[in-house]
Amino acid sequence: MVRMNPRARSAAVAVLVWVAVIAVGSSLVWLVVSRAGAGLAEQGPTAATALAPSEVTATPDGRPTRTATARPGSAGSTSGTAPAAPSDSAPAAVAQQRTWTGPAGVVTVECRGGAIALVGAYPSADGYVVEVKDRGPDRVEVEFEGRSEQEGAETRVRAECGAGGPALEVDQERD
Repeated sequence: MVRMNPRARSAAVAVLVWVAVIAVGSSLVWLVVSRAGAGLAEQGPTAATALAPSEVTATPDGRPTRTATARPGSAGSTSGTAPAAPSDSAPAAVAQQRTWTGPAGVVTVECRGGAIALVGAYPSADGYVVEVKDRGPDRVEVEFEGRSEQEGAETRVRAECGAGGPALEVDQERD
């Protein structure tokens, strides 16, 4: 039988305890992340793309809409993504996204086939609130209303699916 000196035995026990702690900790982290991801998937794309929760407002039909305090770019602009590659397992409609960014906030929409859907709408941190008027599938309409120092400012973003993907129309008003 091989005998270990007390110092080597202590080191071996310390290594085994360290390995057990890492295994248990990793398992717990994996479990928490897995459950959080499953909860987001059940809530749909708008909740999964929230930047930072700040308040919940209601749409005209009473559905809650989460808003976030994100600091978008200062100039109004749009960007698009390349169409998603179709899956080999099932013929799916090609999805195209487009994002508008302006002083009032950010709106991202997605066209899949002829249907449009709101992916996310977030007001800027400069005193705007967002109200979702229509989430699709025929069109998306989002309004940003100025509060505090932006009082009287209003921006409407409308989007529909066109031949080249989402087409956005933006109206900005200042009282």
